[in-house]
Amino acid sequence: MDRERRWTRKKRFWIPGLLLVGLAGYVAGDYYEPAVVLLEPDRAWGLPCLSAEDLVIQGRDAAGDTWATRGMWAYRRRKGDDQFVRQYHIPTGCSRYWLLNLSLVRRLAHRDECVELLPLPDGAVCVMSGGHMWHRPAAGAAFTKALTLRHYGVGIGRGVFHAGLTRLSDGTILFGEYFRNHQRTDVCIHASRDNGKSWEVTHRFEPGEIRHVHAVQRDPYSDKAWICVGDADTQSMIAWTTDAGKTLHPIGRGSQVWRTCQLAFTKDAVYWGADTGKPSVSGIYRWDRKTHQLTKLADVPGAVFSATRLADGTIVMGTDREGAKGEQDDLTRLWVIDEEDAVRSIPFGRWANRKVFAYPRFERMQGADALYVTCHNMEPHNGNLLVIGSADLKGSRAQPEARPSTRRSTGGQAASATL
Repeated sequence: MDRERRWTRKKRFWIPGLLLVGLAGYVAGDYYEPAVVLLEPDRAWGLPCLSAEDLVIQGRDAAGDTWATRGMWAYRRRKGDDQFVRQYHIPTGCSRYWLLNLSLVRRLAHRDECVELLPLPDGAVCVMSGGHMWHRPAAGAAFTKALTLRHYGVGIGRGVFHAGLTRLSDGTILFGEYFRNHQRTDVCIHASRDNGKSWEVTHRFEPGEIRHVHAVQRDPYSDKAWICVGDADTQSMIAWTTDAGKTLHPIGRGSQVWRTCQLAFTKDAVYWGADTGKPSVSGIYRWDRKTHQLTKLADVPGAVFSATRLADGTIVMGTDREGAKGEQDDLTRLWVIDEEDAVRSIPFGRWANRKVFAYPRFERMQGADALYVTCHNMEPHNGNLLVIGSADLKGSRAQPEARPSTRRSTGGQAASATL
């Protein structure tokens, strides 16, 4: 009996101790992401591509290197390389958001997009993480906290949308607040003129004026920044600014036509897809810079989440799946627009978890030599970063759906802003 009692007492200590050691080993192993993530040949719905496991695309730096993140780690692909190499760890601050370092937590919380990273020309970086804006100077120095977001967290929102952070040609960095805003409170645009070390509010939308900011983007053909807001008809607007958001010049507002998440720019026009499931409005639009004519190029079954222009002039957009009206099936799609404004669609990924949106995420910068896209909640490449050449997007091997282009002027209140 004495022996059994001693063994029972030992089990009370040894079993919890072993569990703690195992948990500590798991946390330590999961905290450090792999040093290298390879880009390997693959195919996505008939398209030849390169695939990298579990990377969220961010953007490109001044040298043309591509940046992505995995959890709280930043990765860089040097131009021409076949791999992404781990660079540095991104802080969250001393809060529960530290748990986003663990892949299991990110999967359970559906928080792969827990970082928004903007590489800067001098090797520094501006990044949103854990509800804070952080600045990291060049030469490997430590991160410093520059700003705490007013609205961020579980049940509140992600703070900044993926296209809502940009750097202008004069060095000014802008971002717009993106949160659920159930109370319809005021929403701000913030600016930094010192590489993200300090911030100021340059525009404040009044309570109820908008719900949140979808996009803040640099126009590569001018010195303007473009601001896209939503969500209701009266709140939706596309506007430009030349003073870091202090003064907004709308090109249109007042309907779901002007509700979008990311713009694509050419020398002659601005393109976007409507972020709406309303069948009569959802589609791809072109706004002419000179004439200000708005043309609907194609009807789209569902909301458009992403848009970009590649180096050869090809414009690509991506539709999500969220269970909205007008969605004809459970497939996300890429929409390819050529130089003649002809539109074709390509089935791209199947909606995986019906409780979470499925959508393709593009990089922030435009003019890349290929399409960089992270597949969120999309099978069979769920969580992976794919690199697809523009020739493959336009070529016969893509096996696109037959979808004729339509060209017509469309409704909505258009402003007479001059570009």
